[in-house]
Amino acid sequence: MASPDSPNDPTDPSDKTTVIQGDQQTLERELLKAKEQEACLIIIRGTPQGHRFFLTQKEMIIGRDPNADICVADQSISRKHSKITKKEKKVQLTDLGSSNGTFVNDKKLPQGQSVFLAKEDMVKLGNSILKFLPAGELEILFYGNLGSAAHTDPLTKIYNKGYLLEALDAEYKRAKALHTDFSILFFDLDHFKKINDTHGHECGDFILKEVVRIIKNGFVKPKDIFARYGGEEFVLLLSNTNIDSAKDLAEKIRNLVATHPFIYEGTRMTVTTSIGVAELTKEMDSAHGLIKAADKALYSAKNSGRNKVAS
Repeated sequence: MASPDSPNDPTDPSDKTTVIQGDQQTLERELLKAKEQEACLIIIRGTPQGHRFFLTQKEMIIGRDPNADICVADQSISRKHSKITKKEKKVQLTDLGSSNGTFVNDKKLPQGQSVFLAKEDMVKLGNSILKFLPAGELEILFYGNLGSAAHTDPLTKIYNKGYLLEALDAEYKRAKALHTDFSILFFDLDHFKKINDTHGHECGDFILKEVVRIIKNGFVKPKDIFARYGGEEFVLLLSNTNIDSAKDLAEKIRNLVATHPFIYEGTRMTVTTSIGVAELTKEMDSAHGLIKAADKALYSAKNSGRNKVAS
């Protein structure tokens, strides 16, 4: 049975310093290390979230059966749901007559038919989503044994600040190494203290959970990282996204929150959010610099009257 693996601790100070400062030798070592990695499937939605399953055998069964080569604890997945077959450097996925079907990028795979997986394909099995990365991809090093309980905010059930900072550092390194776009949204709820003081903390908790629900269901893609930063503050990491696309998304989120009917114990309330948007630039030499830029933009949005987007 394949077991998830853990990469180097992304919070290790020496790792941060060498890569963030652009040490070319360190980057080359990372690339060489990546080339040695097998193809893998990463659980990005489901349990155990963040785990990597390396495709080390020619044939591997995916299912909830404890004896499956890749065991995913999801009752909506069949005991023997689908099969992975390695053919030279290609990886093929076949549905094994599962009850709820096998989907690749939201397209259902006909029973008994196979498809070759490409980089970043999203494989949906039951309620779980796994991301495929081919052998040798640098990204493989940036995912590890991230248990969902330790990295989930208990109230909202999205990622917590600890996981966010790990993911931010990993995505920063990835974007720097591969020269890809990377943007983040930093937002909080306007006058949230007044809601708590007027209606009570249980109402405040309801508002937080409802805001997360509508944003997660409406705008967060499987590859995005949505986390509670603290209190009423949230962060959304958007890989392969430039500043213009990020601002468009921020405006949609702002409008959705402002127009959503928040009703608690028969009382309807208006909730708004201010959002700061920042994009990774060549001048930024740390992941901290990116989140600092988004935080600065957030304060600009709040100072200009709240219920605004600023970058």
